[in-house]
Amino acid sequence: MKDSPISPTVDFDKDGLQHGFLKLPHSHDDSAWGSIVIPITVAKNGTGPTILFTGANHGDEYEGPVALFDLTNQINPEEINGRVIIIPGMNYPAFQAGKRTSPIDGGNMNRVFPGNPEGTFTEKIADYFNRTLLPLADYVVDFH
Repeated sequence: MKDSPISPTVDFDKDGLQHGFLKLPHSHDDSAWGSIVIPITVAKNGTGPTILFTGANHGDEYEGPVALFDLTNQINPEEINGRVIIIPGMNYPAFQAGKRTSPIDGGNMNRVFPGNPEGTFTEKIADYFNRTLLPLADYVVDFH
């Protein structure tokens, strides 16, 4: 299977606190950078379990993303053993638009798993979560 076109700006193995993005190439009028960026925070301190928090599987569900964005501002790596990965807006284009599905391709994130690295925009995100992020996690909490 083809590699994911998504590239992270964070190092999942680095200790400390990192705020960055998952970058998915996409040419559109809203960005001169030619990509869609999905916010991600990684807090790591030594070895231990990894927990993955996700929100906004559907873009019109705000409670989870609000709580997770707050967590990204409050988390302190010195207070954990292991790694915490936080993605407040898994379907970030839908979250930004306040819509249940992606305004880019109409994709419903909850219906496209396991995803496809060569598929639609939403399928590419689902594929990255399925093949890259989920294998890193010992525990997953989806605020969906």
